[in-house]
Amino acid sequence: MSEATQFHKNTVAMNEALILSSLRQQELVGVTEELNARLRREITERKLAEATLHESEERYRALFEMGPVAIYSCSAAGVIQDFNRRSIELWGRKPAAGDNNERFSGAFKMFWPDGSYMPHDQSPMANVLSGRIPDARDVEVHVGRPDGTRIIALVNIRPLKNARGEITGAINSFFDVTERRAAQEAVRVSEARFRMLFEFIDEGFCTLEKLDTHAGEPSDFRYLSANAGFEKQTGVGGVVGKTIREAFPDEPQEWFDTYDAVMATGEAIRFERELASQGRTLELFAFRFEDGAVPKVGVIFLDVSLRKHHEEQQELLLREMDHRVNNLFAIIGGMVTLSAKSATTPKELAQTVQGRLGALASAHHLIRPGHSVADTTKRETTLGELVRKVLSPYADPPGTDGSARTEIVGPEIAVGSDAATNVALVVHELATNAAKYGALSVPGGRVRISWAVTKGRLALSWAEKGGPVITGPPEREGFGSVLARKSVSGGLRGDLTFHWNPDGLMVLLSVETERLAL
Repeated sequence: MSEATQFHKNTVAMNEALILSSLRQQELVGVTEELNARLRREITERKLAEATLHESEERYRALFEMGPVAIYSCSAAGVIQDFNRRSIELWGRKPAAGDNNERFSGAFKMFWPDGSYMPHDQSPMANVLSGRIPDARDVEVHVGRPDGTRIIALVNIRPLKNARGEITGAINSFFDVTERRAAQEAVRVSEARFRMLFEFIDEGFCTLEKLDTHAGEPSDFRYLSANAGFEKQTGVGGVVGKTIREAFPDEPQEWFDTYDAVMATGEAIRFERELASQGRTLELFAFRFEDGAVPKVGVIFLDVSLRKHHEEQQELLLREMDHRVNNLFAIIGGMVTLSAKSATTPKELAQTVQGRLGALASAHHLIRPGHSVADTTKRETTLGELVRKVLSPYADPPGTDGSARTEIVGPEIAVGSDAATNVALVVHELATNAAKYGALSVPGGRVRISWAVTKGRLALSWAEKGGPVITGPPEREGFGSVLARKSVSGGLRGDLTFHWNPDGLMVLLSVETERLAL
């Protein structure tokens, strides 16, 4: 091969090598640029990650420091590693982080809820780090501070573990419940006082909830609570859990209307109502209250039946006194008139009137309210003695012409102190009525009182003759008749019937003889 040919080949080879070298250099530049770009991206991403991590740590630190819950951490040996501002506030001091002498808690002193001293190495944190307990949840610890004050804290502790499950430390979050405990204690004391009042007051007290009913159905209420006074005042016990309609099935709708009004308006109502099923009169105060945002009704009440009875008795006594005064004047007027017709001289008239007035005074003494024959004589009387005493003002005085105006027939029967007043009042009212309108209101009129005992029961008859003609029973029963009926039915537990016969009034009294002995 010639030198020229060889030179040409070498030249071509050199050109090819230069071309390959250039291509490789270009590839190397591209790779280098790509690596540089990737490095720049990684550096940028790392810086962003570091910035994000820093921001996250700042947020965590802000939450850690500014949160309302106290938080601190300990190493596996119990050395305090970190704590927040709230921990310092609750401890009342700032411990030295990492100090081997500050272990398990930064508290100055700790106590159990019963007041006994709690060493730091026996605290909940120490127990968690030692594995004696897996964790602590809402454990109550009393923290003593350097200034001598104490707070009550609830602590929650979780252990920190590595991949092998070994405890590497623990975190304690705790918060102050001193005020909450004080409030709970105040509520407990208040409830205890309320419960004592609830159970021991004489007044009845209950709470009610309104039941949900469909449209058109009558309303009803369920008893949620009732004190001992409830049964005392109503005569019905064991009502808790029952509805009013179950406990008192015969009571009228007015009860429910009242409670519905209290629930609807929230206005308290004071009222008085008959508890018909128990024969009692109650004075009540009903009010609405909120129990967990649910409205309920509370009722305080008192049995005033005795007071009402006394008021009725007082009214009856006042009416009776007014009635007797009016009757007394009418009787005296008629007595003077009748005595004047039979008297021949003024002196005889005066003696007759004075005698009858004295007898009338004696009769009124027997029927004085709250008084009886036994109160005066200190002994029992008999029915005959009692009737003669009461009728003595209406009998003709000795020496007058004609037969006796009153005839009294019957066996002597003992009458006790309680029955004497009632019997005397009945006879007196019948005699007063006869003197005003019946047989004793005219000169020729007569009254016959007779009685007999059959099978332990007294039957007494009052029969008038010779008086004004009776056309029928009066349109309105007078107070005297009402009083007589009450005396027989209430005081004697007997029966009194009136027969308005044309020729004279007939009255029949029937009573057990054992009632007369009382």
